[in-house]
Amino acid sequence: MVKLIVNGEEREIDAKDYSNFGELMEELKKEHSDKVLSKVVVNGNEIPLSKVDDLLGATIDEEGLTIEVEFKNIREFLVDTLEEVVKYVDNVINLLPKVSENMIVNSQEGYKAIKDLTDGLTAVENLRENTIKVSKITPSDVGMKDREDEVVGILKNFVGGLERSDIIDLSDIIEQQLPTVLNYYKEYFSKVLEILKSKTN
Repeated sequence: MVKLIVNGEEREIDAKDYSNFGELMEELKKEHSDKVLSKVVVNGNEIPLSKVDDLLGATIDEEGLTIEVEFKNIREFLVDTLEEVVKYVDNVINLLPKVSENMIVNSQEGYKAIKDLTDGLTAVENLRENTIKVSKITPSDVGMKDREDEVVGILKNFVGGLERSDIIDLSDIIEQQLPTVLNYYKEYFSKVLEILKSKTN
């Protein structure tokens, strides 16, 4: 038998009832159709949500297996996610001068940092789009519409620098211009958080 803990409630399931982990997750998602998956822990190891899809084909046959899952309502999940991302954006802003310096003095290390930075910016932009969809709060609603053109312009410059592999230009954009982009995201997420929290209280 497999120990399954769903939102703190413990139950036992027969592994033979499910052809794989994905089948179990489908059943649980139907049970919690008005909520989103916020946490998966297998045998005490938390699985990043971005990696859960990789497990869907896995068979549930390990003896003494414990699977813990947590579902949250969408608003609660969004509040938690935005709180984390605001901290993340702050950390990235603090790291930008170092990334810029690495571009000049150690281009190999610099390019690795740039790849991480690009992935981070993509993830933050995806979150912004999803936040607008879920919360229905647009940058216009929080008085930030007029800053979008500047942000888009900087991101285009950044992508252009990457395409040209222009180390000097990239170094300048990272240190001088990307803080404007990241502060825009941080301010938007912070304002949405404020509105969401005032609605839940």
